[in-house]
Amino acid sequence: MDRRGDGSRAPDELRDQAIAWLARLRSGPTDHERAEFMDWYSADARHANTYDALLDSWDDTALAAQTPIGERSQAATRQRRTRVAAAAAAVLVLLVAGSLAMNGFVHRDTATRAMLASRVGEIRTIALEDGSRVTLDTDSVVRVRYDRDQRRLELQQGRARFAVAHDAERPFIVAAGSSEVVARGTLFDVDRRPRRIVVALLEGSVEVRRNAPAGGSGQTMLAPGQQVTIDGSAAPARPTKIRPPEARWPSGMLSFEDAPLADVVASANRYSPTKIIIADPATGQRRFTGTFKPGEPSRLAETIGSMFRLRVDRDRPDTLVLASQE
Repeated sequence: MDRRGDGSRAPDELRDQAIAWLARLRSGPTDHERAEFMDWYSADARHANTYDALLDSWDDTALAAQTPIGERSQAATRQRRTRVAAAAAAVLVLLVAGSLAMNGFVHRDTATRAMLASRVGEIRTIALEDGSRVTLDTDSVVRVRYDRDQRRLELQQGRARFAVAHDAERPFIVAAGSSEVVARGTLFDVDRRPRRIVVALLEGSVEVRRNAPAGGSGQTMLAPGQQVTIDGSAAPARPTKIRPPEARWPSGMLSFEDAPLADVVASANRYSPTKIIIADPATGQRRFTGTFKPGEPSRLAETIGSMFRLRVDRDRPDTLVLASQE
């Protein structure tokens, strides 16, 4: 991707670059491609403006037909041509409103539509137009859609902490998968994991809603100090107590109290391209209590090895295997 900073890049060129990124991100990007995208997105406010507008108009315009993905569905695109004019007007509104410049602040006169993201190993806090703040854990993505009736966000991947400014007229809704967290003024975490979602409430109160695939639904009210886990097929389980050390991740340190070693390693692996692997699943069930700085996988692997009498094998690149010394 061309990242010239001379301000001379033509609008058509930016548009073509944004379309290319959209196609790559919609077709299953690698970690490296996601990092490249974030470099491009944050390099210039015009990149963010163009990409966000395309993101919201992707399914409603003929722009998608200009990519390999769109070429495979041109027939469907032709059937929607009558909607293109309305979609183009929507894009114009978004371009006039502007978009997030990845500088830690979002402001809109009418509506906010933006994407917030963090890189692998990064923790960052972003202020929104209403005074709310979002703290993104490593490799996390949140889409923001504010309007006059509600403040709606979607955690697309990773984990985030939401410090919500009170607004009696507009609920603050965070979607993750088929679950939603509804709040008005509070402090809570949402952690989107491969097979489950964990919502932890630190202050205030929230309602957690779950719409099951078969049409069922469920809701749970949380009190401060409680968390709830939602798996892929069930309504929210009963709330449990938050373990205080595990709520300290925004400090830049990871803390665990009597946690399965497999969970500890999985959390650490989110912060680095070098992954720790536990050779024996039974070892992964051993309990770990401690605090460490993420992003230092070699040091953590050595520490775990000393604690549990494991050796650290480094035979494969970017991989540390914890195995029995026997």
